[in-house]
Amino acid sequence: MNKLLLFMMITASIFSCTNDYDPGLIENSGMKEQPLRIITKALTTKSPNFMQEFTNGSVIGLHVVAENTGNIYDSNTDYKNVRAEAYLVSNRLNWRQSPEIYLHEEPVTVYAYYPYQSQVDFDPENIPIRISPDASLTKDYMYGIQASGQRAVNQISPVALLNMNHTLSLLSFQLRMTPETEGCFLLHAIQIGNKAGGTALCFMGKMNIKTGNIRGCAGTNASTRLKLNTPLMLKEIPGEPQQLMVIPTSRIRTDGDVEVLFIINGTTFKYKVPADTKWEKGKRYKYDLLFNGKEITLENVSTSGWLPVEGNMEKRTEIL
Repeated sequence: MNKLLLFMMITASIFSCTNDYDPGLIENSGMKEQPLRIITKALTTKSPNFMQEFTNGSVIGLHVVAENTGNIYDSNTDYKNVRAEAYLVSNRLNWRQSPEIYLHEEPVTVYAYYPYQSQVDFDPENIPIRISPDASLTKDYMYGIQASGQRAVNQISPVALLNMNHTLSLLSFQLRMTPETEGCFLLHAIQIGNKAGGTALCFMGKMNIKTGNIRGCAGTNASTRLKLNTPLMLKEIPGEPQQLMVIPTSRIRTDGDVEVLFIINGTTFKYKVPADTKWEKGKRYKYDLLFNGKEITLENVSTSGWLPVEGNMEKRTEIL
């Protein structure tokens, strides 16, 4: 009985020394390794012709380094490009890592990117990206970095919050008829590319998952084309925005270095992108355009963060 009373007194004195009692910290005080868990925060965009959202089966890549040195964590080369696949549990999206990442007392820095690529010679600063000729097939390349202000990530606190950011630019086009225009006009497709011999717009490059910057790309005569599944009838009130992704650029020197082609009633109408236009990563550019049956003119252009078309959605997912 005396031993039990002594044990209770010692236990009470330990917990009375602090107001920061955390069962998780006590549980981890045994200094055993803990599996890394990651919470990702990403903005999503939805429209009839473009959907960007992590879903069941989505796969991201993780690059885990020691916080103090920047070298691969625990000298384990398997941590260079960890595959993490999304799966649903009770309608909640979770992630499964392969291989599992185990943390000890040394803090880590975690980077992420999407979509995952299996590479023998993985280089986190040179992830290949590509704009598809079919705009609907272009992947929404993203990079994830640890949110500022969070505590050190190690075995005591094994949860890392990642901000997932878009590395491409999103172009949104809304086309409407001028009031005096008569006739029925159907929009069938939109195409973006360089002028003949132009090099302002790139269609391939290398992404740095630590910064999201793209380099090592050269402009070509390639283009990306969005074909509407159902032709859009043009009216005085603009319809749904049509969206395409492009590699950011600041190389549009003169009017028409980059051209946007609108296929209307089987005829091609050209809009020349103005000189000094800049498209930055992670930003959405909304073009309000007018069509009078003969030509397309710019009514207004606005810039915003890459936000959802239908409200401000925020998806949080967790790697368990």
